[in-house]
Amino acid sequence: MPRLKSTTMDERSRHRQFEGQFLQQLRARARALVGRVLPADDFTLETMPDGIDAVRATLARLERYDRDLLEQLPGTRAVQLRFRRRVFGPFSRTVSRLRAQVLAPIEPLLADEPVPPVSREQVLDALARYELIPQGERPSAVVFASATGFTQEASTLVNASGGPTLILMGGREDGGWDIELPDALRRSSWARLFDLESQDECLKRLLYHLDKNASLLDSRGIAVPELADQLGLPREQTRTLVRSACRNDSRLLTVTHEGTIHVCRSPLAEESNQMSLRSWIRKLLRLKPTIGEQVRTLTAQRVRLEQQRHEIDGRLNTLETDEREAVERGAAAKTGAERKQLAGKLVRTRRELRRLRAQANVFTQQIDIIGTHIHHLTLAEQGKRIELPKAEDLTREAAQAEQMMAELAANADLAAGIEVGAQSPMMAEEEAAILAEFEQAATEKSAATDVPSAAEPTGAGEETPPAPERDETARPELG
Repeated sequence: MPRLKSTTMDERSRHRQFEGQFLQQLRARARALVGRVLPADDFTLETMPDGIDAVRATLARLERYDRDLLEQLPGTRAVQLRFRRRVFGPFSRTVSRLRAQVLAPIEPLLADEPVPPVSREQVLDALARYELIPQGERPSAVVFASATGFTQEASTLVNASGGPTLILMGGREDGGWDIELPDALRRSSWARLFDLESQDECLKRLLYHLDKNASLLDSRGIAVPELADQLGLPREQTRTLVRSACRNDSRLLTVTHEGTIHVCRSPLAEESNQMSLRSWIRKLLRLKPTIGEQVRTLTAQRVRLEQQRHEIDGRLNTLETDEREAVERGAAAKTGAERKQLAGKLVRTRRELRRLRAQANVFTQQIDIIGTHIHHLTLAEQGKRIELPKAEDLTREAAQAEQMMAELAANADLAAGIEVGAQSPMMAEEEAAILAEFEQAATEKSAATDVPSAAEPTGAGEETPPAPERDETARPELG
């Protein structure tokens, strides 16, 4: 995609692209669920003037009368999905009217300023337009979307009573959605209409966050509740995505520590999907586990140790803060009794600090030992999995390649020496004659430009006539 000319145009294009994707995904989702999940047999999509009227009114208030500008701004499109259900033969009745519109702050886009989330006042202004519609044509539900999300005050309007049912959908930076639904709607089948993100798209977002936190993934792992907060999804759905990611990537594995599932990554991948059955058979026969199984087991141990050291580090930070504060308060104390109390607390704090630092040191050494062992096992296994040529094979192939290059160079030199020209003698003579003609024309042109003028100019456009030659032998005239 070519780079746009200004930041303003970039932001406008981003909001317009978000608007088109939202309306397209909502229509596709309705088409997929109607007749199966939703209590409706079909629906029709109607274009509504809500969006363009609101943007036109904002431009008029700002005294910006430009038709091209109106076409460049987002928020001009609004649709209504009219869901119907058959009641008797060809007859049907409307069961729901859903208005969908993207709310975009127009003034920041025009002023080239950062676009904030949609405020409560903007949502109320958009809802006020429906009060002017006749009762029979008012929508039963309204969904507003925003590329920058909604403020916390605007989100509280979802559960407010009165008016149509309100749904707010804010776009996330990772491509997902922050959906605010009323409690009554969340428990109904209509809630699935607003799940615009497919399972594959959710999995891609999960992998994006795992790659973003690669350092944690390779050390102490990432807790599933933390991943759920980053994804903006329920924890159960996040656990399902994690299991799917582990099936797709054999390096990923889960470790349970104190009842919490953590996702981590092993440096060595399994060779195939049948390793689990093979591992079960080897375990049943009490055979030594494979290198890959040993690496995964050691990785799980390292993750648990990393988690324990992380907990101790948190306690250490708290105690170190208490130690600094106790020293500062002791230095500022004015009475001996206060100093004695602070000294007693500082003694207990430092004693606990020594113990925790000793535990952290033990965990650090254990982690280093396990990490070194994992590193060596990984290097050895990777060297075994890739079959490299032997020394004699390398020598033989190098000799063949050298011989081939020598023959190729000799043939190239021979071909250059015996190359036959395609020009005949008559063509050569004709070309030589043309070159001589070129040289003669160039000589004549050079001679014409080098000849000096016969006399110097004496005035404006006048020349001095040449003086007559004097005859030295002529006699003087008589007076």
